[in-house]
Amino acid sequence: MPLIELPTSTSAVAAANVPLAVSVVGIVLLVILLAVALLALTGFVAGRRRALGRRDHVLARVREANNALAAAHAADEGWDRSALESAARDAARSRGVADPDAIELVLVEVDDQPGVDDDRATFAIVDGDVRTEIVLGRVGGVWQPVE
Repeated sequence: MPLIELPTSTSAVAAANVPLAVSVVGIVLLVILLAVALLALTGFVAGRRRALGRRDHVLARVREANNALAAAHAADEGWDRSALESAARDAARSRGVADPDAIELVLVEVDDQPGVDDDRATFAIVDGDVRTEIVLGRVGGVWQPVE
């Protein structure tokens, strides 16, 4: 029975297996790929949390504004919601919003001061991806944009 001679040199062992350089490159590439995937996932999760936090903040501001509007409306009749929205749409039209009837108006702040000429209402105007705020004030009982 013939004896099988086993290779004893390192070059013969390396030739029988996958070269060490290929496996090291493969491992390095795999580690880099996993690191990039982990960074992408972390960025996605962080962005999602930030968006949810911002959404909660905006909803809280809207609730506060609606509560303040209800209290102001109960105190005097100048806080008519339809008159406020009409004035906000007119202000949006004067600022060059393409179609004031197609925008979304969100009342975000009500500042009801003693008297009527110091009252302020802030609307967020959402036109597609563009969001701006318009501050309305009462002048002689009529709602108009103020600076």
